[in-house]
Amino acid sequence: MAKRVLKKKNLRLVELSVVFVGRKKAKDLNIKYRQKDYVPQVLGFPMSKVADEDGMIRLGDIVICTQKLKFEAKFQNKTTEMILNDWIEHGVDNLLM
Repeated sequence: MAKRVLKKKNLRLVELSVVFVGRKKAKDLNIKYRQKDYVPQVLGFPMSKVADEDGMIRLGDIVICTQKLKFEAKFQNKTTEMILNDWIEHGVDNLLM
């Protein structure tokens, strides 16, 4: 799924991590890195927008809260795959900002 999003954005030689966490870990990360005391849907941790010597762009990490993903899919009456695709695309956009 992440490969599809990267291809859509014409990003070829890109390293991207997508990490799935529970509510507690998502909230702990949000507090630690953003000083926000709530459970986020998605967090992004950028590394670089520029290619290294090997030509690879190490874009960063996207952290997704699995419980929020399931809730949002049910709430919007969509599949988790549809929501996940949207969230990965949103995460990549944020990493590129």
